[in-house]
Amino acid sequence: MPNTTVPAAGEAMPGAEGRTIIGRFSRRPIRVMGNVAMDTAAIQIDRDAASIAASLAKIHGGQYRVQIDHVVGFVLVVQS
Repeated sequence: MPNTTVPAAGEAMPGAEGRTIIGRFSRRPIRVMGNVAMDTAAIQIDRDAASIAASLAKIHGGQYRVQIDHVVGFVLVVQS
């Protein structure tokens, strides 16, 4: 009988563990193989804040900067 078991993700892809990327606006490390739901939510917050900044720039002109602190739960979009 053939062995039909599949190795766990950590065994199949050992090089992918521990990688981090830096959030575009928050500049905080986001774990690639960590808690995927939290990482996805953080990326969505970054995208939403960037969308708000782009909309404000279209309406009012100028440039807007985004500051996000995921620890405190703070999002700032201000004209720079």
